[in-house]
Amino acid sequence: MKKLLVTGTGGFIFSNFVRRLFFRKAPYQVASIDRIREGAALKDVYSNKNHQFYIGDVADPHFVDVIFEVERPDVVIHGAAETHVDDSIADASPFIRSNLQGTQVIIDACRKWETELLVYISTDEVYGHLETEDAPSWAEDATLNPRNPYAASKAGAELLVRAAHETYGLPYLITRSCNNYGPRQSADKLLPKVIKNVLGSEPVPIYGKGAQVRDWLHVRDNCDAILLLLEKGERNGIYNISAGQELSNLEVVQRVCSALGKGHDLMTFVKDRLGHDFRYSVDSSRLRALGWAPEFKLTDGLAQTAGWYTSNQWFLDRY
Repeated sequence: MKKLLVTGTGGFIFSNFVRRLFFRKAPYQVASIDRIREGAALKDVYSNKNHQFYIGDVADPHFVDVIFEVERPDVVIHGAAETHVDDSIADASPFIRSNLQGTQVIIDACRKWETELLVYISTDEVYGHLETEDAPSWAEDATLNPRNPYAASKAGAELLVRAAHETYGLPYLITRSCNNYGPRQSADKLLPKVIKNVLGSEPVPIYGKGAQVRDWLHVRDNCDAILLLLEKGERNGIYNISAGQELSNLEVVQRVCSALGKGHDLMTFVKDRLGHDFRYSVDSSRLRALGWAPEFKLTDGLAQTAGWYTSNQWFLDRY
């Protein structure tokens, strides 16, 4: 069995990824890293006798080098990142350190310890934004045009990965997924924040008029896409991951309220954030040609997500 090292497993997507990997009995030994800024985040890490977990910072070269020396991973999935756009607008420094410097540290370790493959987890936000609802979706060869510090840090990290391949021959895959939702997402993200506020009978803030359009992908479908790409993805390639379920933020909030059976009267429109991108939309035809398709329709996925948070309100109480 190959050794898989995953970064960011205390966070939303990759705490779910490790669970999904073991549920599907994927043929990997697993080690992982997360910084765990808050002690409560340890509850998100999946405990399993076959999962070796380390607390540390991917931007710390000595720590990362020690983990690579101990674990000798065959494949690295680099998902650790600062991800909150509003925070990046307020202060870009942590995003530069984690997303750019951290990625270079991982690249250097992959080179030193001769890792077979580096999978870099990026975002559809690196493309910028589409200005109309009928503009064609981005394919993987679209020009990168990030419009906020978070997106710029992810685009820059992608370029570091690609440069490592061109200069040193490091094999890579890059994924660019649309908005993920599902269990274990922090309550400063849109869907869990809406759920938390509705359950607590508090106002649900909506930026501007809620007209921004996003494509919504259940985190489990994203995890399945990554597992498929480990097996079938063309090396040194880029893959968009999308569900083809585009809705405005206002429509999504309304659907969450409907799934909870209340909360429509709590919706409150607030001042829009700086440089708020209008629409993201990526074409995932290349991935779908490998046999992937999303399992969750949005209505079912929102119901499942709302049900999970309702049954696990301790998670929301952390924020």
